[in-house]
Amino acid sequence: MKRSEDQNIRKSGYQGIRGPKYQGTRRSGDQCIRESGNQGIKALLFVLILLLVSCSHKEERIRNSRKFIKAWNYDRALTEIISFRDDKDAEIQYLLGYCYLKKNEFGEAATYFENALVINEVFKDSIIRQYNILAMNALRIDEPERALFIYREIAKLVPEYDQANNLFLVGDLNFEKGNYPTALEAYTKALDIDSTSTRAKKIKYKFIKALKECDSLNLALLHAIEEYERLKTAANLLQLSEIRFAIGSKLFNQGSIDSAKIFFDHIIAQQEPKSLLDDAYFYVGEIYFKKEKYDIALKAYKKVLRLNPYEKGEIVKKTKERIKEIKEKT
Repeated sequence: MKRSEDQNIRKSGYQGIRGPKYQGTRRSGDQCIRESGNQGIKALLFVLILLLVSCSHKEERIRNSRKFIKAWNYDRALTEIISFRDDKDAEIQYLLGYCYLKKNEFGEAATYFENALVINEVFKDSIIRQYNILAMNALRIDEPERALFIYREIAKLVPEYDQANNLFLVGDLNFEKGNYPTALEAYTKALDIDSTSTRAKKIKYKFIKALKECDSLNLALLHAIEEYERLKTAANLLQLSEIRFAIGSKLFNQGSIDSAKIFFDHIIAQQEPKSLLDDAYFYVGEIYFKKEKYDIALKAYKKVLRLNPYEKGEIVKKTKERIKEIKEKT
């Protein structure tokens, strides 16, 4: 009985001694947790404040940049935001591109515009509009080559942009100036985009002529045959015959007289156009003359004279000289 009481006393005493220490330790732990939590909140608030300050600073720079852009001070506008050039911010990338475009630094402009479009296409229409303004200004001051260059830049940035009408316009302006290589480039790009519209069909005649003037005769011939089969007009036949005549003349001058004859024979078979018929007969006569088939050559030369009853012009003069040579040889 005494042992049991002693045990109870010891247990009670032990608990009495341990209780306050244990409770103090628990309160100290709670304080640590609270203090640690407070420090975490303070750190988070500090980071948020830094972010807000940073964002506020960037927004201020963007506002300043736009202010200088409105004043056409593009160098100062660039200074405001160039430090953010690596930011994945579509607006900043767009503004950088805009400034470089206005400074005619097309390479830099394209780089930043492309970055903006990758991040977000919200500025796509604005980018297209800025290039179109520059292109139209170039056309207004009669610089179609520059306009074509600008339209090419748009196509690189926004391949799906329908700029066929603009390119047809550039082609027409260059065609009228006799600048056939640039006209051909514009027409080719336009027809790659749109080859079926009424505008595209109307442009085909100029496109073929530009091919011919740029000495792309075989390609011009293919298109001319296609157009003549489609329309069957005198104008198309004339164009087709002119191309055939140009190919025949080129082959003749290169010494490929049999190949050349094929093209002259096409014109003779059509008996059109009259403006090229006498020239075709003359070249056929020349081919037979070179082969020393003088009787056949003489028939061709006489055709030339019949087609020129007034016997005027350089072709008549050359024909008469050939007939005289044949008579001397035979």
